[in-house]
Amino acid sequence: MDVDSKRKRLLNSPLARAARVLLVGPYDPHCGEFTFLAPPLGVWRLQGFLAAQKIEAVVFDPNRRPEAIQEEFDATLRDGPWDVIGLSTTGMTLQYDLSLAHRARELSPNSLLVAGGMEATFKPQLLFLNGPFDLIVTGEGERPLSEICARRVIGQSLEGIAGTVVVRSDGELQHFPGAALNEAQLTGAIFSIPYEHMPYQDYWNRLERAYDIGGLPYKAQREAALAEIRSVRLITLNYCPMGCSFCSSTNFLHQSQGSIAGIARLSAEDCLRMMERIVVAHPSVKTIIFQDDIFVFTTDKRILPLCEQIIEAKRAGRLPAALQFISTNRIDAMNPERLAAMRRAGFRVLGFGIESFSQSVLTEFNKKHIYRHIEPVLLESRRLGITPFLDLILTSPRSSLGDLAETVRQAYRWIVAGCEVGIYPYVIPFSGAAMSRDPELIPQTIFERRRIPGTAISWSQPVKILPLDDATRAAILRIETDVQAMIAASSRLHLPSRVRSLMWIRAAVPVLRECGESMPDESGIALTLHEDMRSMSLERCAAL
Repeated sequence: MDVDSKRKRLLNSPLARAARVLLVGPYDPHCGEFTFLAPPLGVWRLQGFLAAQKIEAVVFDPNRRPEAIQEEFDATLRDGPWDVIGLSTTGMTLQYDLSLAHRARELSPNSLLVAGGMEATFKPQLLFLNGPFDLIVTGEGERPLSEICARRVIGQSLEGIAGTVVVRSDGELQHFPGAALNEAQLTGAIFSIPYEHMPYQDYWNRLERAYDIGGLPYKAQREAALAEIRSVRLITLNYCPMGCSFCSSTNFLHQSQGSIAGIARLSAEDCLRMMERIVVAHPSVKTIIFQDDIFVFTTDKRILPLCEQIIEAKRAGRLPAALQFISTNRIDAMNPERLAAMRRAGFRVLGFGIESFSQSVLTEFNKKHIYRHIEPVLLESRRLGITPFLDLILTSPRSSLGDLAETVRQAYRWIVAGCEVGIYPYVIPFSGAAMSRDPELIPQTIFERRRIPGTAISWSQPVKILPLDDATRAAILRIETDVQAMIAASSRLHLPSRVRSLMWIRAAVPVLRECGESMPDESGIALTLHEDMRSMSLERCAAL
């Protein structure tokens, strides 16, 4: 009898037991720019997948009640024994994720400690060096975790599991490639997400306090804020194939598989079924956010049928008539027919990763093909009453003052036109991104020391890639300092992206004008910012 047959026989015997698994989401005690104030969707997907296989899996969400994190995490660990403790990691939260890992090792020394997520996939060596992990899962965690649990309960070796990394006896790492989920497998994993048990209401209550909903002066403003707050996230795609040079998303599954992974996503019919499930699980939901990096492709055959199905489901009462949607899309995939259909279905915000209004910077980002689509798509979106949300990066490694000035000018223009804008000052070297691996950019990369709370362990982590040009680099650092001072002067718990973006623009305009760039009138920007702050009832707006 071969090893696999023996394992299956043992698992099916009356004496076999299921593993107990604790799944821990990424931990951001500051609730910063790179974490959503929402339940960790990937971790809950794993929980549902394991539960469907009769494996007891419990989710611990560090961000649900950050004020009680230590006591609640300790209590959860002592509620073991846990056969497997899996921690999800990201680059922006890694020091805090590792802090939880060390605590887990201390209080549950006999558990198998496993790391997964972006940082584990791209930097397993870093995690083994600084964390107490026994094993690392790369890429999608469903099948590796299932196999780990099966082997753990029968005492079988963990070596050779597809989609994992282990430390060999000689100290070297050994990678075992794992194939990405195909479309049927991805659909099954998404349908296993236990939305019925996810604590969205806890997050909504917390966000409503942060937004000070009761203090908003007009019902329309209150309803708009609630539509943003009372949202549930849904992923329908396995990864973004665009290959932007600053982004790691495209390479996540490729890294684990060791080759190019195939695209997989839900059909229009399955999207609708998931939306109907969400509405039943959370009847007070106002908005469903499609969390895909790219929701609409250029050669998309799903979006028009999906919009028609949503309209019919609303008409039949299977979806609330007022339910709205937010998605992130390729701007070059938009045309008047698609935009009109999405507006009729209830898409109120469409995100576009424009990144820059400079053609040369877009070329550097591997996005030059979108340039000619920006103006017509934004104009048509606003004509239809859709709010575009534009993600912008003010500088790139090879950008100039002129590139920076153009993006600032256009950002202000489109904010005035009714767009929402999210601004980042420079490229962040995410693990796995092409720019983070470019040796030519190392001299422009700034490193900071990261220390794991509760330990003496630290490492040097890349945190920003600054422009090569001296004048552009000096300008963006000065602008960043001024924005940080504005944010510090505000006592508000939540600053909407529009307000933050106006802060960046207000700080940038005088700096760039000093450098000889033609910029918008500063007083008009200041007035717009002041009015936005006043409408939020911010007590300290005068200090800004």
